[in-house]
Amino acid sequence: MKIYRVYTENKNYEDILRYLDANFDGYTIFNTVGIWHGIREKSLCIEIADATIESVEKFAYFLKKHNKQESVLIQIIDADIKFI
Repeated sequence: MKIYRVYTENKNYEDILRYLDANFDGYTIFNTVGIWHGIREKSLCIEIADATIESVEKFAYFLKKHNKQESVLIQIIDADIKFI
């Protein structure tokens, strides 16, 4: 299974939650600090398991457009995971 991590600016948080709730069965959000082009910003790392790359890419495009970002990073992790 794959785990997807989406890194984005912490902006329009409630809209992000609404999108995630409507489109994914589960996710985890980490509040972080990121640096982009030498500028420090409040960021989010959103971890999504049990999803398709297409649905995660669609989410990343939503974030990019909605938050007017230059880019949104998706990290794809091959993982052996187990839900108990």
